[in-house]
Parts: sequence; structure tokens; C-alpha cells
Amino acid sequence: MGMSSSYNFRNPVRHFIDIDHLEYPQDITTFEPISELCWTKPVAFRIYKADDRFRTIKMPNILNYVRALKYYSGLNNFNNVMLLDPQHKRLETNLDTGDFVSGNYDKQLNDDFMTLCNYDVLVKLDISEYYGRIYTHYLDLDDNGLKDEPLAWLNNGRTSGLLMGNYLSLYFAEYLLSRISNELQENIEADSLNCVFKYFSDDFYFFCNNDDIEKVLNLFDKVLAEYDFVRNEKKKIWTYETYNTYNLLTRYWKATIRAWNLEVLKDNENHEKHPEMPMKHKYSFLNQLIYRLSTLQDERSKRSFIINFFKTKYFQSCDYANYRVCSYDLHQLFFLIKSAPESLLYISHIINTISDIKNNLKTKEFLAARYKDALKHELHDMQLYFYYAIKVLGFDDIIQDTTSLVLKSQNQVLVAYYLKDENFSEEQISSLKIMENEEYWFQNYHLILYTPSLNDNLDASIRKYLIPERLSHRPNPTKENRYYSFYYDNLHNRHAVIRDISSVTASIRDYLELRSQETMSEDNLDE
Repeated sequence: MGMSSSYNFRNPVRHFIDIDHLEYPQDITTFEPISELCWTKPVAFRIYKADDRFRTIKMPNILNYVRALKYYSGLNNFNNVMLLDPQHKRLETNLDTGDFVSGNYDKQLNDDFMTLCNYDVLVKLDISEYYGRIYTHYLDLDDNGLKDEPLAWLNNGRTSGLLMGNYLSLYFAEYLLSRISNELQENIEADSLNCVFKYFSDDFYFFCNNDDIEKVLNLFDKVLAEYDFVRNEKKKIWTYETYNTYNLLTRYWKATIRAWNLEVLKDNENHEKHPEMPMKHKYSFLNQLIYRLSTLQDERSKRSFIINFFKTKYFQSCDYANYRVCSYDLHQLFFLIKSAPESLLYISHIINTISDIKNNLKTKEFLAARYKDALKHELHDMQLYFYYAIKVLGFDDIIQDTTSLVLKSQNQVLVAYYLKDENFSEEQISSLKIMENEEYWFQNYHLILYTPSLNDNLDASIRKYLIPERLSHRPNPTKENRYYSFYYDNLHNRHAVIRDISSVTASIRDYLELRSQETMSEDNLDE
């Protein structure tokens, strides 16, 4: 298991952060975490959810996280949560890609339609604030001879609520869901209820007949109450027809690729007939994407449609040397990026090879405008996507005009990159030095790494900025030495936690290749 993929599981910020190359204590798998570590505060990182709302993931103290990962790694089916409940789970993880298994969605969707032929409706329900309500004592870790302190100490000692964003939390969330699932199945059988169900994270999919909908709701509420959870009042009820209308994404991007492929074949045939004419394909798929986008019902579906299209192997492996850029191609491309900025991770390295797009002044103007706008809002992932594209395309002068906005953003990952590239003035560095609280440990680590005056005096800098605050209230030389040694070794050897941009690109391309291998057997269009 790659620790970097585990540290920020599924979220694209994992491409920017590397904890695998850091130096850890030689006894990282064996030292007693409860007597040698303490409560630590995580770093907040806000990611886009939908409709201008955000979700906050939290990155835990790295030493605490890696020790906890090793501590719990022997638990049942730790590397494959699907095996915790293969009858009901829809979620399958790939720890190499740091994502859910690609292609599994289509299989599950096909199974849904088959099941809907046997029942009247699909009732989708979810648990309200699931991660925030998980009580670590309910995980029954003592049954395995383990304690819950290493888990709770990732979140400043809290036993109520799990941090969102890492694989360790996901595993325990899925473990508890498997217990809830078992209770549901037992009750369904005891009540002879004509119903089957599956679940993806805290979203439950119940297939039943119309007369049993109320029974399903009551059963779900009853089982959740046993674990101190409640159901979200919003529910979705689909028939075969309405569910078919809602789930168009995969068919849409496949249809777009088919149309694109047919047009390329037609161009090739014309070129064979008229070899004296230069062959230049059109970016017609952009128009196809926008046309199909207009038929989707909600913003989340639209973003997913755009992002997953640009992830396909067909798009990634295309040779764009024989394409010509028309004036309308630019605004169509920019509209798609604006609608789903995450797509910049999967297309920036391609745009960098297309001179007619990269060297067009409008491209630079677009990225500058959207980046500055993103910095004025609170979505850290969006800011990072635009920053990445600007760096890949070499538009570094845009960055010089944004330092004050980055300081206000509280985006510690982005601040770390600006520190690395020496974008801040001395006055701005001084303002960062004032931020001594533990919750700023990520940017403070890089502040020490890239500020000579702080790096020259590592002892004082580490004690001032990086030792957990808990130890200032309850001094413990053994615990303090664990953190001090970890930070000293890595800072002394110049190990950053952020990847350089070329390594980010390499990480993204590796992910796309692994993802395409997952789907290759599923769909010949992606070969």
C-alpha cells in the first residue's frame, strides 16, 4: 500500500503530497503509540462538494498517521473493504491508484437495472453526518487486542467523529457500515420483508415494492438508532424508467467517443483519397460534450461527466498533432474546464503539447482570471487545480500577482508551493512566522524548510512550530523526542511533503494508466 495514496485517499490532492519518501523511525511498526505519541491537530483542506458548498477533509499529523496505519493494518480485510461485506457493498478500493476501482460503477449499475426488473422501486437513503457521528468506542477494537487512542489522537483526542479524507477513516467507516448492514439483513429476514439492498459508503440502495416503502424506512431508522445514527430526511425513489433517465453518464461519454472515432476514421479515408491535402482533424468532441452536458439534470452529474471523459484512455492516448484549433474550440474547452476545474489535472499536460492552445493569449487570460477568482473563495482544491495548470504551462508571471490572495486563502498546500518557489516577500514571510498554532503545521514545516533563517536553527524552529501543543500542557520528554527526531531528520535531509510539479504530473499519469488497465477488459472503447 502506498502511504501517500492512503493519506489522501481518492481526493486528487494526493497527487501533490508525498509521505512515502519521508524518513520514519526504524521501529515505526512496533513502538507503543499510546505511551510515545499524543493528541495532534489535523490540517483543514476544503474541497468542492456541489452548488458552491464545500466539504472539509483533514490531513492528520504524518507521524501519528503512519504509526496508526501500521498499528491497525492487521485488521480483517484491511486492504480490501469489499470483503468486509461482499454481499452488500458497492464500494471497492484500489490502494495502488488511491481511488475506487474504475469500471465497478458500470457493473453495479447494470445489476441495479436487473434488480429493478424484480421490484417496483429503488429507494436511496443515507445516514446524516455519518463520519462526524462515528464513535470510536463502537468499533470494538479491544476485541482485536487494540485500542482506539491511535485513531482518536489523529483528531486531537476526539472519540466522536472520524477525519474525512484518509484510508484509515474509510476502513473504519466501512467496518461499521458492515455491522449496520448485518443488522439490516437479519431484520429483513426476521420480518420476511421482500427487499434487497446494497450500499456505497453511507448511501443505501433498497429495492422493494411500493407497498413496502414505509416498512423499509422504519427498518432503516430502527437499525440506525441502535448506533446513534439518524437517517437524512431527503430520500430518492426511482422506478426503472426514472433511474434509466438519471444514469446517462457512461453512455454519454462512450457515445461521444464513438462519434469522435467515426469522424477521425472518415477524415483518414478522405486523406487516403486526397493525399495532397493536409489532414487536420477537428476537436468536435468538445461540442459533443457540451451538447450532452445540457441534458444532464444536476451539477454533480455534469462535473463527473466532464472529468471522467478526460480520464479515458482514448482521450489521453490521442495524437493531437493532426488536429486544428478553431476559434470556438477555445471557449468550448474553457467552459468545460470552468464547469469542472479538476479536469485540469488530466488535460494540462496535453494542452502543454498543443502550441495553438498553449500559446494563445486567451488561454493565459482565462487561467489568470479563474485562478484569481478561485483564490477569493474558500475551495482549496479548485485553487490547487488552477495553480497546477499555470505551472505546467509556464505562466509563472500570473503567480507573482497572487501572493497576497494566497496568504488570505488559508490553503496550506498552496502556501507551501509559494514558499518553495520563493514567491513571498520578506514582509509576507514575517506574517507567516506569526502563525505558530499547531493546526498550521503543514505550512510551518515548509516555512522552516524553505526559510534559511529558520532552517539554520532547526532545534528552535521545530520546538516553536512543530511539537504538538498537547505536550506544552503535559510535558513528556519521550513523546516530545519522537516528534522532534522525526521532524529533524526530514528537515535536515531537505525532504518536502509537497511534490514538485513534474512529479505531480508523473503521479497523475501513473494513476490514469493504472485506471485504464482496470477498465480495459470492461470496455473496448477505452483501449
